[in-house]
Amino acid sequence: MVIDAVVVAGDGKAARTVFKKNKALLDVGGRPILRHIVETLKSCRAIRRIVVVGPKDAFDPIIGDTGVLVVPQKRSLAENGWEGFLHTLPGYASKLDISAELVERNFHKQVLFLSGDIPLLCKEEIEEFLSGCDFERYDYLAGITSEESLEAFGPRKGKPGIKMATFHTRDGNFRQNNLHVARPFVLLNSIDLVLKAYEYRYQKKLGNILRALVEILRLGPGKVGATLLLYLVLQLSALFGALGMNRAARWASYPVTRNQIERVVSSLLDARFKLVETTIGGAALDVDNEKDYMTLSVMYRDWVNLIRQRAHQRAK
Repeated sequence: MVIDAVVVAGDGKAARTVFKKNKALLDVGGRPILRHIVETLKSCRAIRRIVVVGPKDAFDPIIGDTGVLVVPQKRSLAENGWEGFLHTLPGYASKLDISAELVERNFHKQVLFLSGDIPLLCKEEIEEFLSGCDFERYDYLAGITSEESLEAFGPRKGKPGIKMATFHTRDGNFRQNNLHVARPFVLLNSIDLVLKAYEYRYQKKLGNILRALVEILRLGPGKVGATLLLYLVLQLSALFGALGMNRAARWASYPVTRNQIERVVSSLLDARFKLVETTIGGAALDVDNEKDYMTLSVMYRDWVNLIRQRAHQRAK
């Protein structure tokens, strides 16, 4: 199966900058991060059309020679993702109009969504993710990577690293890895919830935790209880983990399974949701702040070699 890809790389509402720059424009390994991502996507036989959403004037000089479509950014992540998806639809770009026929013809169309700040992305990890996606049974598939796979990128004696936050479950600890396959028309009624989740994604901030709790309490009947319980358990296990109380973290996370998360999210979105694990790790290393960017720049060659080794081992 081939699929279109949308790289959401805007710098509007809820987007973080690093050194006051759009993260996609940062140089890593001699090239802007966005260039890394586009060239990786173009190397994948499973990727058909590539659309990049962001500041067009800044992006054109970087990827204008690659043949990908650059769409000017809108105000928010949701609008950027939506606009990118629409530009993958045959006939939309020429008319910029959503007709009933266009919606009906593409209602079940799935698109690969990626962020614009993952310079260690490789084609093998994209292929690993897509091969694990059941396109027929699910409307939204989200990539995750285990804590064990990410340990090699963490701090160690004599070398810097990036300590990545994970969510704890009975099945293990995982990090969302910036790869998503979704049917946007199916998820249209849930877009506000998806946007809120993105805005409050930095859960180390007390304000975001409180805002997330408020949004959960606003959910309709039948959804508040299960969602609130799952959220509180995840927060408790994350707190224990941050304090170095790993045994307590495992104990606290015991009630949470991947299947339970999938059921709760499916209920929230009124769509079929599934977590898909990848093992290479590069897609999970996004550039969140200045410290992570500097660390990634220093360790880039070492980590690229590690990713190549893992990709080679997976291909055997």
